[in-house]
Amino acid sequence: MSRNKDAGGETPGGANQKPLSRKFPGPRGAQSPLRVAVERGAHADLVAHAKESLNAEICGVLAGRVCEDDEGLFVHVEATIRGTDASHGSTHVTFTHATWDAIYKTLERDYPELRIVGWYHSHPGFGVEFSEMDRFIQKNFFSSPTQIALVMDPLSGAVAVAINGQRGLEYLPRYWVDGREQSAKVPAQVEAAKPRMGASALTSGAGSDAQSLEQRVGQLTQAVDDLRNSMYRFLMFIGTLAAVAILGVAGWAIFYQMKARVEPPRNVGFAEIPVQIGDQTALLGVQIVKWQLPPEMDVMNVAVQRAVEQLRKELEQAAAAMTNLPASVTTNPPAGEKTTPKP
Repeated sequence: MSRNKDAGGETPGGANQKPLSRKFPGPRGAQSPLRVAVERGAHADLVAHAKESLNAEICGVLAGRVCEDDEGLFVHVEATIRGTDASHGSTHVTFTHATWDAIYKTLERDYPELRIVGWYHSHPGFGVEFSEMDRFIQKNFFSSPTQIALVMDPLSGAVAVAINGQRGLEYLPRYWVDGREQSAKVPAQVEAAKPRMGASALTSGAGSDAQSLEQRVGQLTQAVDDLRNSMYRFLMFIGTLAAVAILGVAGWAIFYQMKARVEPPRNVGFAEIPVQIGDQTALLGVQIVKWQLPPEMDVMNVAVQRAVEQLRKELEQAAAAMTNLPASVTTNPPAGEKTTPKP
């Protein structure tokens, strides 16, 4: 496997950066030599890439961030970059200079804020145990304690994840995808190398059971906390919505009352109407007012309009009648006084 840059060297988002302070996207108390969280989209891309070739291995790198929370370091894989122009074989894959050039161009163009946190490849049809070449690649080219190696068998769906431990390559029992725990394959010979059942093994088993119980309790606590936070956000949303609705209704009511305020009639004119009383003519004064009806009296608008129109017609008729009066009554005394016709 050849390359023209060190995967953990001075590159965009390189290994010399301090761990990013971030909450682990998984349960509390997650037990693993190194917690590995993979975004759903990155995991889907990795699986799709592995299934594209069922006869030869594929390879690529994992881009993400090394993070830290109260429980220690963890690796957050946020994207995958395919190893194009790699040399493929049925049981091996080689990163060429062209492969690394393409990887770093993609990293700098599409993921400038990320760094290479590991690599992946496939073992189509022959398990997920790391070969001697795989171990050599991991040790020499991804040597940081926080750089991982992932191998997948696209035929069986098995996945193995390993890191650089104190005694060499160390398999991880689990990893997390979108916050959900996934089991990682540990080869049989590694399991066989564990202590046989005995006094010490019983003690180890009891400790393992206690750790498993503690992990499950932590996961349950995390789920309860997430549910409580979700309910709190929901209640806050409902309360805010209710407060906005109440303020809106109150504001509308105030505006409506101000707009619909009943105002007294305003005097806009005065008209004199002659009225014949017996053989005498008297003048009646009619005051013309303007009154803005409140909205709740809109049902009366039609009747009021008709009354106003009728009054207008009567006034016009009265005015026309006045123009046709004889000269003896064109000058009228005030109401109640007698009129003496001129000879």
